[in-house]
Amino acid sequence: MGQRQTLIDAIQTLKKDVIQMADLALSNVKAGLNAFKENDLEAARRIMGLDDEVDRLEEQIAKDALKIIWREQPLASDLRLVTGILKLITDLERIGDHASDIAEMTLHLSDRTNKRMLPLTTRMIEVIERMVLSSVEALVKVDGEAAKKVISMDDEVDDLFDQVVLKMTNLLKNDKIDPNDAIHILMVAKYIERIGDHAVNIAEWIIFIGTGRHKRTDLF
Repeated sequence: MGQRQTLIDAIQTLKKDVIQMADLALSNVKAGLNAFKENDLEAARRIMGLDDEVDRLEEQIAKDALKIIWREQPLASDLRLVTGILKLITDLERIGDHASDIAEMTLHLSDRTNKRMLPLTTRMIEVIERMVLSSVEALVKVDGEAAKKVISMDDEVDDLFDQVVLKMTNLLKNDKIDPNDAIHILMVAKYIERIGDHAVNIAEWIIFIGTGRHKRTDLF
């Protein structure tokens, strides 16, 4: 087998593994967010144990990507792909972490307090799920235009987070919510907002894979 074919095979395996990791992170996020919405404590406990596989895949992919760089010495677009994957798997891993974090916070919330914020947090969840799904789809196709759409969606998440903070502040001022419950709900909202940030980061690395440009800097 020639050196070029060895590189092609290694990159195809790497892409397959990163898509598997992305699908798993997305699945965990959807399950964690649904457990929060439904106040499903049993599901929340189960989700907290699902993050190990995401972590394992991140470690495996990082090792394989570094091996490709060292052994195959890829050039141009192949090097951008491997480098971009090395970067974006960190964000995928963080998304998996936040799915577990949301599940943990769910265990601290009663159904009564959870429902106080459901209209806003549910909207955040809808946008976040679409962002993560779209970033995964953009990754599969290395679709820069789809990645740009993911980035544009983040403003709505930030605005909704600000609304959650404002509403929670008013509830606290009027003694209409227990402070501990307020902290847990705000933490859930912050984790949701952070998932959006990581989806944006993934989208930015997808654009880099296609163009060599990260944000406003030409790296390749």
